[in-house]
Amino acid sequence: MSSSAERPPATADPGPAPAGDPQPPATADPPYDWDAFDERPAPESMTLASPATEMRAVLQRYRSAVNEERSRRRAAVDEVLTVALDQAALVAQLDAVLERHRGALDEAGLGAVHRDVRLVREQMADALRAGGVTIEELRGRPLAEVADRVEVLGWLHSGDYGAEVVAEVHDAVVLHRGSVVRLGRVTAGAPPKDGPPPKDGPTPPAAAEPGRSGGRSDESDESNEEEQRG
Repeated sequence: MSSSAERPPATADPGPAPAGDPQPPATADPPYDWDAFDERPAPESMTLASPATEMRAVLQRYRSAVNEERSRRRAAVDEVLTVALDQAALVAQLDAVLERHRGALDEAGLGAVHRDVRLVREQMADALRAGGVTIEELRGRPLAEVADRVEVLGWLHSGDYGAEVVAEVHDAVVLHRGSVVRLGRVTAGAPPKDGPPPKDGPTPPAAAEPGRSGGRSDESDESNEEEQRG
């Protein structure tokens, strides 16, 4: 039996704590006390918006954005439609020019060119028609049928016209989906102003020749003279 008392095994010294480990506070007091805050007066009145009010405001903003986009698109469509209407009027003028110079082109041996240009004109008209833009034919039609959608620039009085008709077309009537959007400008043809009176109208009395009594006409005097010579 040993004379010396048994001792517990020695333990190694843990040494200093690593530099990265947080150090415990020196005291037990909290890091922030009420003294660290400043007292401020609360507002007298405060209005809190409900969720429905906030949602309504958001929807109004989106509605305004949608209306602005619709206005922009509508303006773009109107601009394109205006260009299409101008093109329709030019197509009508091209048709009139081709018809007016058809004989000269045939005499010059350019009949094939005339047919090719007219084919292109028909294709242009078909493209406009697909977009709802059409042209109304006016030449030779009675003026009473189209008087509400044309402007008469002048008159041509001739025996070739038995009634008031459209003699010349300067600008065609342009329609969009059946509604008139461009009025036509025409020259109207009519019978001569000094033409024979209507059949149902009164016959004006013949003027008496000065110096003759009884108001006899020139035709009656000439017939009497022929009878006397016979």
